[in-house]
Amino acid sequence: MPLDEKQLEIFNILTKGEGKYKLGSEKLEGVMCLGTRSGKSLLASIIAIYEATRRKWAQFRSPGEPGYIVVVSTRQKQSEQIIGANCLRLMENSRNLRGLIKDSTMSELTLRTNMKILSLPCNSTAGRGLPIAVLILDEIAFFRLEGVKADEIIYNSLRPRQSQFPDSKMLMLSTAGSRQGLFYQFFSEGFKIEDRLTIQAETRFVNPEIPQKFIDKEFARNPENANREFKAIFAEKVEAFFTRELLDKVILLAGDLEYNPKNTYVLGIDQSGLSDRDLFGLTIAHKEKEKEGERVITDLVRSYKTKDFDYILSNIKDFIKQYNLSSASIDRFAKGYVENSLTKLGLKVEIRPDLATVFLNLKALILNQKISLPDNSELKEGLLNTQAYYNKQNAINITHERSILGHSDLADSLATCVYLLKPGGESDSSHIWWLDNKPKPLTREEWLNSDDDEEIGSGLPDYYGQIE
Repeated sequence: MPLDEKQLEIFNILTKGEGKYKLGSEKLEGVMCLGTRSGKSLLASIIAIYEATRRKWAQFRSPGEPGYIVVVSTRQKQSEQIIGANCLRLMENSRNLRGLIKDSTMSELTLRTNMKILSLPCNSTAGRGLPIAVLILDEIAFFRLEGVKADEIIYNSLRPRQSQFPDSKMLMLSTAGSRQGLFYQFFSEGFKIEDRLTIQAETRFVNPEIPQKFIDKEFARNPENANREFKAIFAEKVEAFFTRELLDKVILLAGDLEYNPKNTYVLGIDQSGLSDRDLFGLTIAHKEKEKEGERVITDLVRSYKTKDFDYILSNIKDFIKQYNLSSASIDRFAKGYVENSLTKLGLKVEIRPDLATVFLNLKALILNQKISLPDNSELKEGLLNTQAYYNKQNAINITHERSILGHSDLADSLATCVYLLKPGGESDSSHIWWLDNKPKPLTREEWLNSDDDEEIGSGLPDYYGQIE
């Protein structure tokens, strides 16, 4: 379709002045690197509905054979969000489209034209054998966190399923990941390919509803991560911090362990601000001597979705008696009201250092199989959702992908807890970090109203230098 002067200006901004626009020429591939909260799922939904309602695909199908618009995301729930919450809602609210709906589930929307919009999980076996007219890969930059070269394996598995449809479509949408993998490869070569639309846009260009004040706060806290999240600039390297195989070697416990007076127990928490989005995580652990050194034993993990902090405090009070607890570790967002509440219960409260420090300590324990973890699905998912980003100096940032179970709050409480069990207790570096940052204690109201998503960016201060 023709673009007017203003639309052509937007096209040039999105394509960095390198995009090739040709009137009457349809783009068959799209590679969209967009800042977080840009509405990628909504874009994917609109494109999926448009393609599913086109008559052109019917001529390439056998009588009675369905055609598929397939959406693959890093999580099945994420794909279902596109199908159930977006596509179905958009069609039901359109008087021109609602009559096309034949049937719907959370993972599949069937139209009377016998076209189906289907959500699939991020694995290589799903979708094999389906006639796929349009393939949409949502957050493909993070497929690699599901396994080595998962992005390439999934793409190579599904792309041949499109061969029966001339001019089939393929769309990649993602927040910027790292300068590695299939998404970055397609992005970096995209401006040279005529029938591929390659765009890169920061969050507020696509979605100006996101407050600039919030973005400024994130840049002040962690420029490296904010560049990737909000400016859509690729990081040097990203990787899953833990693998399933690694965790399986240390998940050895069936559940809670009973108190043993010979042990000294510590408490670690990751408080949520009692918001609807996150959980309040709590871990209790101790050390035991072995023939070769010491082992950390995780005695108890709990997560709370309740907004009643007094209820959580009453549980903590019971755990103090049950495990004879005397010390606890919290993060900087708990300094103030939460710290005072725990102190009143008789606990000596330490402020843990940043996520990078405590997770490096946790990974060292796991790599050396010097920790025993409980078989808890929420804890395991939280650890698997932990991602490491590295800049050019190889400095590390730890982030968590959000899931229906929150923001890996239980995993954070585990890392916070076991850091207290380091030889000699908490290291001096955390106290230096606190002096440098001059934290302001939070009142109960400030804590409850705080946006404590520290995982958006939790990098080491400059003086930590390179992490070996």
